[in-house]
Amino acid sequence: MGTGVYFFRDGRYVRYDRGDDAAGDAREVAGNWPGLAEAGFDRPDAAVNFEAGKAFFFRGSDYVRYDIAADRVDPGYPLSIGDQWPGLREAGFDAGLDAVANWGNGKAYFFKGAQYLRYDIAADRADPGYPLSIGDQWPGLREAGFDAGLDAVVNWGNGKAYFFKGAQYLRYDIAADRADPGYPLPIGDQWPGLAPAGFGSSVRAALDLFDGRDLWLPNAERMPATKNGPKYLPLPWRGVLHTTEGPTIAGALQTFRDTNFWPTLTIEPNTLRVVQHYSLNAGARALSDHATAENAARCVQIEIVGFAAQTPTWAPEQLAFIRDVIREIESLVPIPRTSGRTFLDAAGVSSQPGNRMSVDEWRRFSGWCGHQHVPGETHWDPGALDIDTVLG
Repeated sequence: MGTGVYFFRDGRYVRYDRGDDAAGDAREVAGNWPGLAEAGFDRPDAAVNFEAGKAFFFRGSDYVRYDIAADRVDPGYPLSIGDQWPGLREAGFDAGLDAVANWGNGKAYFFKGAQYLRYDIAADRADPGYPLSIGDQWPGLREAGFDAGLDAVVNWGNGKAYFFKGAQYLRYDIAADRADPGYPLPIGDQWPGLAPAGFGSSVRAALDLFDGRDLWLPNAERMPATKNGPKYLPLPWRGVLHTTEGPTIAGALQTFRDTNFWPTLTIEPNTLRVVQHYSLNAGARALSDHATAENAARCVQIEIVGFAAQTPTWAPEQLAFIRDVIREIESLVPIPRTSGRTFLDAAGVSSQPGNRMSVDEWRRFSGWCGHQHVPGETHWDPGALDIDTVLG
């Protein structure tokens, strides 16, 4: 299982699992999203999560606020969009919204008809100078026929966003600021499970319920680091695997105390021990930051007790333990279950400098990699680890 995105249509919803890349069965909103149907929001026009424990559903000229942890609509709603969202009424965005998306950089985008506006989440107001034309400002959307009447937009957390219109969708590259080539494509052909669930012909709203507050693995020991890590930058999510180059978790933890180079988690396959030092939603300190912002790059770092030279010989049970920890992390943060990187031994890393990412590759990467792949680093851990088995 991985983190989920929820699609809504005609009083029903379906959960799409990022990790499994598949949708579950469709269910009725009424009875499963407490308070939505009672407020008249079982058929929302749009929805968005600002990653502070609250989600917002919009319908007509009203909206409701949903408490993610409590799993219910907050009391006192619905309220008027125009009265409560500064700048939307002046822009003509106080009713009939098509889609809203959190871009992950402190800004959200509201789409209506052929126009959009940008909203500053921290300032809680629409930015000046909007609305603007979707077709003029979003490269590739006009050519794809996606410059008006969007149904839903969702930031996938891996550097891509997905735009839905009718029975089609397209993928948008956030860093390149343009639609990817080869789109639009049919929803039903490309999103496993959506068509059988009745969502292949259209989706009406999309909502990511990722909770951006402190995130700790339920079964991990908590041993907070003695030095804070950096705040995350608005980059795609990724994970980095290290090896401690020592035989025991006790030795590794003492080294971290002495050096203040703390990972997010330390795990010991031989004893099945998992120790967490930072929230998954905060940067760690196990990378050097020599070439670029590494620790701050939405990077969950795992120190695995053991030696890089021995990882190719690790038993299936050890690899399965690492896989279980990764799956648990993926259930809380949207790191894709993929790598695309070759894990090499020391000789391979030395002879193939291109195995290490460039700064631009690192900034755009999303998935699981090793310390040996991070730009500006000299380490080669975790060695020639069988990453396919770990992620499989």
